[in-house]
Amino acid sequence: MDTLSLDMAMQMLQKLDGCALTDRDGKYIYVSENWLKLTGMDRETALSKRAWEIVPETKLGVVLKTRKPILGEVVEIRGVKVFTSYWPITKEEELIGVFVCVIMNGMENALNFTKKVNQLSRQLDYYKEELKQLQSAKYGIDNIIGNSLAVKKLKEQIISAARSNSTVLIEGETGSGKELIAHAIHNLSPRNKARLIRVNCSAIPSDLMESEFFGYEEGSFTGAKKGGKPGKFELAYGGSLFLDEVNQLPLTMQPKFLRVLQEQEFERVGGKDSIAIDVRIIAATNVSLEKMIEEGIFREDLFYRLNVIKILVPPLRERKEDIPLLVKSLLEKLNQKLGMTITTVDDAVIDLFMSYNWPGNIRELQNVLESAMNRAWGDSLELQHLENLNKINKQKQMIRVLHRKDVFLRDMKAELEHQAIVEALQKSNGNKVKAARQLGISRTVLYKKLGRYNLL
Repeated sequence: MDTLSLDMAMQMLQKLDGCALTDRDGKYIYVSENWLKLTGMDRETALSKRAWEIVPETKLGVVLKTRKPILGEVVEIRGVKVFTSYWPITKEEELIGVFVCVIMNGMENALNFTKKVNQLSRQLDYYKEELKQLQSAKYGIDNIIGNSLAVKKLKEQIISAARSNSTVLIEGETGSGKELIAHAIHNLSPRNKARLIRVNCSAIPSDLMESEFFGYEEGSFTGAKKGGKPGKFELAYGGSLFLDEVNQLPLTMQPKFLRVLQEQEFERVGGKDSIAIDVRIIAATNVSLEKMIEEGIFREDLFYRLNVIKILVPPLRERKEDIPLLVKSLLEKLNQKLGMTITTVDDAVIDLFMSYNWPGNIRELQNVLESAMNRAWGDSLELQHLENLNKINKQKQMIRVLHRKDVFLRDMKAELEHQAIVEALQKSNGNKVKAARQLGISRTVLYKKLGRYNLL
């Protein structure tokens, strides 16, 4: 019971001693005889004052502010410790005052009981918060760094997906931030007070996959725990289940997943009873599932179940304008992790980053930064600290230059060849046999070249 109605408060007043009523401003409107004896006040004076003017330690102000009851609080009044409880009073859901109840008899037992209750309550609150931190999503939408159009569109898709309970398929290259997106969707959804369970489908041995996802009953196989064990679907009840690398799901498991998604229920390994699920599925893949369907290694019907809401994650090379912001954000995180204080990044480093294509995406960028920071001694990151990336980039640039030179030489050779054939035909008055003899090639080869250069 969080609040009292006015009628309920009046009924309690008639049965209890050491009671008082205040209005919404904390001013007393009723005080009992025992309350007057305890405070040493006369009724007229008491009814002209607010609670904290008579009892400075009162928690009544907190109750007025939070509209939540405070029970069993120890308050000292004129040197006497009393056991005090406060209830907000409402009328038609509007806060109109507070009911205060004071216990003066049996204080020693009451105090000991209160201490124990308060201690257990604090411990419970602590462990609840710890559990919430462990179970909840680590990242929110603000952890997605960037101002590019691609990132703005991505955030819009995340916000839209969070409103729904439909399954989500996140497709993107390795290191592009698929897990971060799954966390952001869960955090923004109505399910954010329940758990987000993450499972990497590639990390579970195929023979253990069924028991990991669906759990098992006691005695269902050798080594099964006493009492059985809940699976990931049960643990995620009311929340979200993130299937990372869903493309690694074995063909033997895919029909079982399909049944769960269709029927919204499953059985534990060795169990007979169906268990209903209330889970939102978020799946991620770093390869095209459509291509896997064509190759016969992913079920088309399961794909349609997963692909209700699709989010394509842009690779870093398609949003390079976000690199400076990403570098700044990653630098702050890595400074904290490594115990460093690198605050500036040389422009040449940013130029290098902007010219590189980042096949490993943001994960590669973070690894490159961390490696470079471990080579730096001052508070600045410079080109010399990125030796490996610089070398790779120079090699790629050299390949591009050589490719351009090769194209240039081919074009030049073709132009010279074309010119030589035209001149040979002119000298031989169009006689192709004589022209071929002048060029030192057979008539068949000449005809092929004439066709290539549209000279027939």
